[in-house]
Amino acid sequence: MKVLEINSIQKEDGYIYYIHHYKAIAKVEVLSSIISIPISFTVETNPLGIRTVELDPLPAKLDYPVIPITKAIKALIDKMAQEGSLPQV
Repeated sequence: MKVLEINSIQKEDGYIYYIHHYKAIAKVEVLSSIISIPISFTVETNPLGIRTVELDPLPAKLDYPVIPITKAIKALIDKMAQEGSLPQV
């Protein structure tokens, strides 16, 4: 299992400046096939600058354990947030 990319990232409007809500499509390689999973996630930065990534539950139609996919997607989102490649507007 490998998360190939997260694309079609759209930022949703929010009223709290340190919490950012996004919707996107994650492309994941599972058992030599590539599947696209619609995801929704939140990136929150606390006053000390520590970033927290929360991922909404994944669709139930996956034929693969959800915990490893969730961990890999969260890690990629955190890396993208560090690099500044998530949309800010």
